[in-house]
Amino acid sequence: MATPQFLRCRPWQLCALLLLSIVSALGQGFVGNVPDINESPLERAKRARQELMQRMQAEVDQSNTVAESLEGRIIRLKRELAAAEVELAKRNEAAPATVAAEISSAALVVISSEQSAGSGFIAEIRGRTFLITNIHVLGAARGASIQTVDGVDITLPSYGYLSRQRDIAIVPIEWEGPTLPLSQSLSFDEVDIGQAVTVIGNSDGARVGSRLKGEVTGIGPNELEVSAKFVPGNSGSPIVHDELGKVIAIASHLKDFSVKSKWTEDSEKADVRRFGYRLDGEIEWGRVTLVDLYRQAEAYHRYEDRTRVMSQIGYMLQYEDELMTSYSSHDSLGHLFGYFERDFQWHRGMNSSNNQRMLKHFITSMLSELQTDRVGTQEALEIDFYQRRFLVTEDLRDQAAQDFIDFADSRLD
Repeated sequence: MATPQFLRCRPWQLCALLLLSIVSALGQGFVGNVPDINESPLERAKRARQELMQRMQAEVDQSNTVAESLEGRIIRLKRELAAAEVELAKRNEAAPATVAAEISSAALVVISSEQSAGSGFIAEIRGRTFLITNIHVLGAARGASIQTVDGVDITLPSYGYLSRQRDIAIVPIEWEGPTLPLSQSLSFDEVDIGQAVTVIGNSDGARVGSRLKGEVTGIGPNELEVSAKFVPGNSGSPIVHDELGKVIAIASHLKDFSVKSKWTEDSEKADVRRFGYRLDGEIEWGRVTLVDLYRQAEAYHRYEDRTRVMSQIGYMLQYEDELMTSYSSHDSLGHLFGYFERDFQWHRGMNSSNNQRMLKHFITSMLSELQTDRVGTQEALEIDFYQRRFLVTEDLRDQAAQDFIDFADSRLD
């Protein structure tokens, strides 16, 4: 009996045919093509292998294309972000922020009495609400009217807190109304020279919330200089940074630089410059009863007023050869001028024996007045602010005394 054809194949040939069939089937699964019936098993296996390699290469190429598109997208987004920042900066320059919407008049305070006028404002410090003003404004506020610009009365407690180095006073108050935001750090808020500010307060004691525009012209560790032309009555006003809408300092004082030296004669700075005290940083506070504050402020102001009058009289005698009798009605010095109206022979000038005698008596009395209240006033002043001002006033008194002595040495026998 004849042997079937497939039994005549060797075993290794059968294995090869079986493997080719399997590869062909797998190839059909990968590429999804219908096999050609005319292809031999070996040809089908070769074609399947080629198609598999082509597909794997296509997937690699597609992966690279995706990676490149992601990188390009990142570059494009960065460019768009940079362009948006430039456009935003242009818009900010074209339309700067205004403080009008930020500052409520209900938080602005007017402090006025028959003797003086000043300003203040209401703000929160460490979670407590305070009336903030200058020490020299609060010190002159015995019996003063203290109201917001909107006419709401402010009631003060019996005490307050004073800065030991800056002209700032804060008084805790009961208040449910709006407050002004404070800059906690000028450095953090990037406050710099040239930036716009507004000083809001009681200009000239007019009891209205006037707004004075300017810019920051100088920054120091405790003080801030501005070009806004605030005037008496603005002491205690908030200096508001226009862009931030925050209070960065409190208007305090003016300095007169009209007398030029060889070092300042070419200065482009104004003759009168304006300064405020910063409200940020470490401020050392001392508690004081308002009664003691009023008492010490009044003692200092009496001393300052007497010093100013004596200094002006001494200057006029020494440098203008003129006696200022307009002070004959002064509260504490007027009595020294009484006998001039009765006995001084004005038509004979200062060289007659009678007038020389009267001038000697006047000079002696004035030198005595320069000394009488020095010790008592110095002992009465315990507040740092007034102690520092006392020392400055002392220098003025010493100069006045020297003017009287020089006049006596040069003009009196």
